[in-house]
Amino acid sequence: MGNLNEKNPSPYQMRYAAGLYWLLDMEQSGVPYRKPFATNEVGARIWELFEQGEDEEKIAEVLSIEYQVSREEIREDIAQFRLQLEQYGITAW
Repeated sequence: MGNLNEKNPSPYQMRYAAGLYWLLDMEQSGVPYRKPFATNEVGARIWELFEQGEDEEKIAEVLSIEYQVSREEIREDIAQFRLQLEQYGITAW
């Protein structure tokens, strides 16, 4: 996870450590330091598909199959994840 693509260039990369997924700003200078954004497996997968250039509908379709839940439930998860990113100041989406 964390590869940039032309459709969705982003300075953020996803890493897994200590049982969580961490979204890191790879372009920050360190002053002031921005702590990484912690998320769970579903958030990490949403981010991965977003970075691959998938739109929200395709992300919902893929995750609905992978996690065997309704697309509506996944759409709610995507909306919540985006809101958390925005509140944290991550606007790459």
